[in-house]
Amino acid sequence: MTALPVEAAAVLSVVQDVTGFADPHDQNAYQVGLLPSSDPDRPHTVAVLMMPRDGTRLAATCCTNMLRTFPNIRTVLMAGIAGGVPRPAEPDRHVRLGDIVVATEGLIDYGHVRETDTGAVLRGRQSGGTLANRLLRAAGQLRLTEEQTGRRPWEEWLDPDRHEQAGRYPRPPADTDVLRTGDQVIPHPLPPEPAPAPGMPQIHYGAIGSADVLMKSERRRDELAGQHPDLRAVEMEGSGIAASTAANERSWFMVRGVADYAATGKNDRWHRYASYTAAVYLRALLAATPPLAAPRALVSGRALPLVPEPEQQALDALLIDVPPDVDLRAVWHAAVPDLPEPDREVFSTPGAVYHHLARYNARAGEPHPAFRFVDRLGRAMANSPTGRELRGWAAARAGLGHQAVDERDSPEDPATRAGKARPALVLRITVDGIDRTRCRITPFLQTTRGPWRPVPGPGEPVDVPRADLAAATAVLVGKAEEAWRDTADRADIEFVLPTALLNEAVQWYPGPEILGESKPIGIEYAVAVRSLERMRETRVHRAWGQRWRQLDRQPFTGRVFRGRGDPADLDDWATELISDDGYLVVVLSSPPGTEVGTGELRAALRAGVPIILWDQREPRPADGTQGLERLVAEPTGLLPENTRRIRIEAASDPAHFGRSVALLWDDADRPITERQADS
Repeated sequence: MTALPVEAAAVLSVVQDVTGFADPHDQNAYQVGLLPSSDPDRPHTVAVLMMPRDGTRLAATCCTNMLRTFPNIRTVLMAGIAGGVPRPAEPDRHVRLGDIVVATEGLIDYGHVRETDTGAVLRGRQSGGTLANRLLRAAGQLRLTEEQTGRRPWEEWLDPDRHEQAGRYPRPPADTDVLRTGDQVIPHPLPPEPAPAPGMPQIHYGAIGSADVLMKSERRRDELAGQHPDLRAVEMEGSGIAASTAANERSWFMVRGVADYAATGKNDRWHRYASYTAAVYLRALLAATPPLAAPRALVSGRALPLVPEPEQQALDALLIDVPPDVDLRAVWHAAVPDLPEPDREVFSTPGAVYHHLARYNARAGEPHPAFRFVDRLGRAMANSPTGRELRGWAAARAGLGHQAVDERDSPEDPATRAGKARPALVLRITVDGIDRTRCRITPFLQTTRGPWRPVPGPGEPVDVPRADLAAATAVLVGKAEEAWRDTADRADIEFVLPTALLNEAVQWYPGPEILGESKPIGIEYAVAVRSLERMRETRVHRAWGQRWRQLDRQPFTGRVFRGRGDPADLDDWATELISDDGYLVVVLSSPPGTEVGTGELRAALRAGVPIILWDQREPRPADGTQGLERLVAEPTGLLPENTRRIRIEAASDPAHFGRSVALLWDDADRPITERQADS
């Protein structure tokens, strides 16, 4: 995406095989073409969109329309110009005109503020969305190559002797790069080593500020720079694109050429060159990025029928008999979790869902998605004749039989994996910074099975004494049940807790009183805790996500790492844990709150370990050790349900170890961001 004609022209100058594309249902006009990938035989297919004007709100709208028109887009990139944030007193972070800024540290939405009596306060650093990990890795590879060999592949595109496009985007004279503080000219420091060749841009990796405000204030620019040491530039579209990609479950990335210093006296002299530098770096970045797997494509126009007409009529007759209380969305996400959820109208009838899926192509060697839907629908009605007929119909058409149709849906593939979730109530609890006896509970609700899209609620955040956490939780669980009343699916409860509260026995908090009776929530729901500190500390998210996604590998090779209980051995234990990413489960030797337990917990969180178990008693009795070992001996994906099972057993036996087992089940694909918490 680009905001200005000069930016779009610069990007198109490095794209190959460009052709126009228009959709009658989309007011955007596109150019599509190819850019090289790390595989010479498989270039990236790209769509280039020029917005009608700049601005974050318009960027969000244009981006959303583009993702509807091109449903297979995986990442949205913003390329163009930005205002640089100079730091002449810090040569290694000083940004100059013509330099390139890469948003490897995300966005700072400086227009998203809370007005207070003392002035405006930023409500959140990130504007939402997920940075594209593939491009982050490629940027890291380019940095490594530059450091080791001095090779900068983007520079050849800036040499007019090698590429004629460079002649159309000449670098302005050096004497036009003037930095001022008021009326005083500030000399530029020498660039840090290894410096690029004379007349070539420096690459800066960091954060980019974004707001729906044209920055022309030296004072405001420097205030932001003081608040955010990694801020390198400011622009006007990124936060809208990040918000749109978040809403559509895509990733984003941004490369900007520095055209001015975001202060008074701005002019267009460096616009063309800065636009071109961003485009050529973007080309080099994609050339270092592996191509995406070939997507499953929609059939254009009228799809060929999947089965002969008589068979289709027989199926349609069966689909009419499906009871109206079957949750079609839940069946969709269980059957075809990799496909985007369609509009609400598609879920009006089972037949509408089937015929929508019939428009898709199937991947080689897999049952057609429409057949998988029919099979899952039959399983949702397993005890009825119609359900059995639906499963038989799907198995016969897939040519595989029941067992083969089902083999991808093993018990080790729970609905909570890979960003797909059952209905869930997430309670984010923070401790007051002044009065440590008080807490704030911020609730979030996942209303249906499907992609992870929690919304604030039910109700507003509440401030309560720590002693009243259980009572406040019961109220929120009751409100969540009211929101879930139209779904027949199971529901989960998660507590996002600071380390000081992680050993709280939240699983035994009482639920709401229903028909005169209240049960502990750990009996009625799969209850797990998550780490508030790790969710906030983005620098460990890469390691956390890398370990979490190993849970889906087949064959499963993840291992358990057990605490040793020796304070003197803790450093060596932590080093071994962080150096071997095959450890996906840690069993603490002591609960958090003890010296060793807290040390082991922090080391596991730092290493990105997604699953942590412990006995809440100190010292841990023998039955606790034996019980934890029985749990980790079962398939890892079953831990939430197995933990709930032993809690049910413990409800009638005060001596059962299940009364004190705690599970941290921290899904890296299901974040609760600071932006969501502030909404």
